[in-house]
Amino acid sequence: MNLRTLALAAVSAIVLPASAWAAEPGSYSGASLNKEIYLYGDIVPRTDKGKVTFAVRSRAVKNFKLKAQQFMCGATTAEVPVAVAKIKLNSSGKGKGTYTNSNVGAFEVKITVRDNGKASGTITPTGLCRGKVTFSAKH
Repeated sequence: MNLRTLALAAVSAIVLPASAWAAEPGSYSGASLNKEIYLYGDIVPRTDKGKVTFAVRSRAVKNFKLKAQQFMCGATTAEVPVAVAKIKLNSSGKGKGTYTNSNVGAFEVKITVRDNGKASGTITPTGLCRGKVTFSAKH
């Protein structure tokens, strides 16, 4: 091998793993789950389910939406729809974004999209609401 071939082989060995991307592109849908449902200030022994939808394109989650999921906001339980237009994903398929509702504050969305067409994550309120929601979705 000459020096040029050896240098190209070394660069290729470094570049190829870095270009691997963990998330499978396409449309995803699934369910969300909140095990911390409150009623009159007490945790009720039941869970509430909602629905998540989003698409993965160009190393990002696009149009993330959560519907029909209850959160404890102030003294009442309320359905708060969460929508994030774009969440950038790193090479491991992980990312996070924030949705802010003008009435109850911010919600942090953390997501992991894997190369097997499955995704999971959490939605955590940081404003007036509480109750961490988990979700999973499939391609």
